[in-house]
Amino acid sequence: MTSKRSLFLLFLILVTTSVVACSNTSSSLGQYHEGRILLLNVLEMDTVDELRYSTIDPTDVIRNWRIKPASDKNELLLMRLKVENHVAVNAVFVADEQAAVIGDFFQNDYRPLSVTDSVYLDARGQGNPTVNMVAGECFDHQRTIVNAGSTVRWANAGDVDSAIQFGPGVIPGFAVEPLTLVPGASISHMFGQPGIFNYQCSGPDATSQAAQILVEPANSVRESQERNILFLEGPFELKIDTAVDGWMVFEIPKDTKIRDLRWRAGDSITIRF
Repeated sequence: MTSKRSLFLLFLILVTTSVVACSNTSSSLGQYHEGRILLLNVLEMDTVDELRYSTIDPTDVIRNWRIKPASDKNELLLMRLKVENHVAVNAVFVADEQAAVIGDFFQNDYRPLSVTDSVYLDARGQGNPTVNMVAGECFDHQRTIVNAGSTVRWANAGDVDSAIQFGPGVIPGFAVEPLTLVPGASISHMFGQPGIFNYQCSGPDATSQAAQILVEPANSVRESQERNILFLEGPFELKIDTAVDGWMVFEIPKDTKIRDLRWRAGDSITIRF
């Protein structure tokens, strides 16, 4: 839950970066486009096979994160946007999946990914991770990547009962029925083979949260090449003569040529590339 907690310093790792066709060479990059209230500038665009970044929390704990396309036929388009307000006393907008739409030359539309809902905690090469639970929510983290041979521990860090449950046959004999953890209790499981292991976290109010352990081969490692970056996600309030600068992430088919960007958060602005 990166965006719902403290603001972190984010480091982005661009892997196998290539220029988006008809994008970085477009004269629209770096140009301001005016709406009724906001000014919008697309500063940069890149495509990557996967996105890796790190966060540092207020206690100096470093966590590694990864986002990959849902399909091997797709890639991630990273778009750096600057939004300015020089008209209204206060301009409010929400940068979410409805904030922008990019279109290609075949009339296909693509919306931004929610980083919060797409990111995995990358625990490869870091020993045996712990998934912390509070009131039935796996907040640290609900999606975790580990190496085969790693032991994952679930710990109830809250003050009410929490539970985990894997579906039938996902992990034979382990948490097929809801497994309740009282406050302070924990349970562990060693994942010996690569695979995707889906499960549910739940609490006393009977609501459930989808969660996943993604197990990759034992020799799978995380490579690093980092630079500072911030995501453009969540609610923003821009006082007059202020701006916000950040990145949005889109999933698109490989080699897609981007035709336009339609901004719909707090204003209506169209940019053609």
